[in-house]
Amino acid sequence: MAIPLAKIKMLAPGTKLRKSLEDILGAKFGALIIFIDEKVNCDNLFQGGFRFDINFAPEKLYELAKMDGGVILDQDGSKILGANLHIVPDSNIPTTETGMRHRTADRIAKQTGFLVVAISSRRNVITLYFENSKYVINDIKLLLARVTQALYTLEKYRVNLDKMLNQIELAELHNRAELRNAIEILIKGVEIQKIRDQVEPYVTELGTEGNLFKMQLEEIVGDIDELLGMFVKDYHSQDLSYEDAENILSNLKKLKELGPLVVARSIGFDLSNIGQLDETAISPRGYRVLKYAVGIPMSIACNLVKAFKNIYQISNATIDDLKGVEGIADKRAVTIFETLENIKKGNIL
Repeated sequence: MAIPLAKIKMLAPGTKLRKSLEDILGAKFGALIIFIDEKVNCDNLFQGGFRFDINFAPEKLYELAKMDGGVILDQDGSKILGANLHIVPDSNIPTTETGMRHRTADRIAKQTGFLVVAISSRRNVITLYFENSKYVINDIKLLLARVTQALYTLEKYRVNLDKMLNQIELAELHNRAELRNAIEILIKGVEIQKIRDQVEPYVTELGTEGNLFKMQLEEIVGDIDELLGMFVKDYHSQDLSYEDAENILSNLKKLKELGPLVVARSIGFDLSNIGQLDETAISPRGYRVLKYAVGIPMSIACNLVKAFKNIYQISNATIDDLKGVEGIADKRAVTIFETLENIKKGNIL
């Protein structure tokens, strides 16, 4: 499990919390800061120190960090609740951290599920702990370089994916779609999702510095999840719900390597060798083309697939045939017919 983006965003550049952390880091202080849920009784974790309930300000946190003990804030960082506290986590909780401050932070996060920030004065590093996850705050210059490179890669991948989708879209309407090509598209799409998931925390961490990058990321991959979900619905051996398609994609994202056979089996084709990819007949349903190219509501697309079974049959239906489907009147039937005819002729790619 990764640290939620909302937690990283709390400490992004431009926020008051980030200013105080950078001030502490710049002064070569160490610090242990715990964001607690006030509804949870965690008095057994803290000994000594001072308790209070004051509004947060970067200057206050900076001064309190000069003390030896930990500092506690409320969950959203709007109030400071205590300082100079001796933190006592369960020592039986395993941790791979080495320094005392970071071992304590890791154990507290695992024990309570709270967000914990550890600042190392020796290594000049800010580390976040949340539940079983760890995230090291990156140098801004390094972040900018990483995000720039990732967006460049994503853009190239997306251009290639769109070309592949245009080609298979035309093949679908001529009943020439091949399972091998569909698998290659799924692999490429899941790779894009993986890169997106890797770069999102970096963009979030940039805070106000990353607004332009956030817009670029949305432009490149904003529709990728829904698009791939529709693609899985089109090519799975069974007519799945969109939620089931999402689960398949989620499981594929967890795999380190996406082999063609693994992906084929994930969408219901129990193949034993690569050669069967070229031998297996497929009849894509057409949800994707109907939603994105034709522009009809998903409910109407479902009615069409139910009536005609696949996009090839739909594209060969007459206007009168289309009008016989629930939810399709004269104008919509003409639009569907003409749009699919144009795609078949290569006029819309």
